[in-house]
Amino acid sequence: MAENGGNELFASLQSLLVGLPDLESYLGRVTWMAATTVDPPAWAGITSHFGGCWVTVSASDDRARLADQQQYINGEGPSLEAMRSGAVVNVSDDEAAMRWRLFHRHVLEAGIHSMLAIPLQGVDRRSVGTLNLYSERPNAFAAADMERAGSCARDAMRALAQWIRTAGGAEVAEGLEQAITTRAIIEEAIGILMGQHRCVAPKAFGQLRDWSGNDARRLREVAVDVISEATGSPPVLEAPFGLRGSRDPS
Repeated sequence: MAENGGNELFASLQSLLVGLPDLESYLGRVTWMAATTVDPPAWAGITSHFGGCWVTVSASDDRARLADQQQYINGEGPSLEAMRSGAVVNVSDDEAAMRWRLFHRHVLEAGIHSMLAIPLQGVDRRSVGTLNLYSERPNAFAAADMERAGSCARDAMRALAQWIRTAGGAEVAEGLEQAITTRAIIEEAIGILMGQHRCVAPKAFGQLRDWSGNDARRLREVAVDVISEATGSPPVLEAPFGLRGSRDPS
């Protein structure tokens, strides 16, 4: 594949992973399947990076979303390391204490004893995201668990790549635009709810999700309603999305 073509596909995979509504329900199934690779089930989330920002695009529950968010805030942790290095990260809470001092505080508070982050690799083995698992059980992720979680990660990337290859150019362009717009609207609504209820981003997102009936297709509609009610007018997209305070300095 030519370099320009590879770069375009890589960018497309990354953008689609971040927010194309048609894929959200599929990514939700991926995180659920990954979470149930161990017994008792772990918490799972998918991290991606776009426009200089880290964001969780799907999570099996709010505990996974919060664990991801703490990494974005502190700029360290297993998912960010896996994303940057392209290597699988499988650590215990004791290892986390030595590697990520700030993130380890959350590990202690949340009762996390095992963490696994698997890169989602696209073109030229570059990471467009990570599949993250957290468990309350020490040494939760054995080799067989890692293989099953890795299979979930590969399935997610195959689905994204296949969609791009089979879709027409106009459809891909429309999908990318919709992805960015959707995430920008949801992020703005989260910010409004955080201010209104004095809560953290994961809790605000959980409120949006509850109002949408856990339906990814309605999530954008609910976010639009929140913005319209707060501002008196429909949302206007001014810049690409990004969770405030979650920018990657690298």
